[in-house]
Amino acid sequence: MVTADMLEDVGFQTIEVRTAAEALAVLEGPIPVSMLITGRGIVGDGVALAHLVHHRWPAVGIIVTSGAGTNLQEALPRGACLLSKPYAFADLIHEVEAGVAQVQDEPSGAPVLPRGVPPHTGTEVGNGMGALAAPTTGPDKT
Repeated sequence: MVTADMLEDVGFQTIEVRTAAEALAVLEGPIPVSMLITGRGIVGDGVALAHLVHHRWPAVGIIVTSGAGTNLQEALPRGACLLSKPYAFADLIHEVEAGVAQVQDEPSGAPVLPRGVPPHTGTEVGNGMGALAAPTTGPDKT
């Protein structure tokens, strides 16, 4: 089961993307986003994406996943969370829930979009993909 599927299983709505450009297109679109989850190695550079999202959408929470080590935290924008691989899914859920709660507690004039969930295409979590996620507003009817 991939990250986006697992997040959906616990009640989050996710949008999977394959590149930083796709993530930006979603953020610029009509769908509200609360959290960005991206891999450091996403096509287009996950660290640069985190900085751009932090600058343009300060209310969007950011989680960056990486196997590169803890020194990456210093390269991330203030408030971004680094999840070092391998990480437990429970840790990801905890960070997503904490980030979504913070967005709800701190409204801003910026658009509120689903916060980052690493995008996946059904392969290993460390494939450099990214995704966006937000809590669902109602029961799943699918």
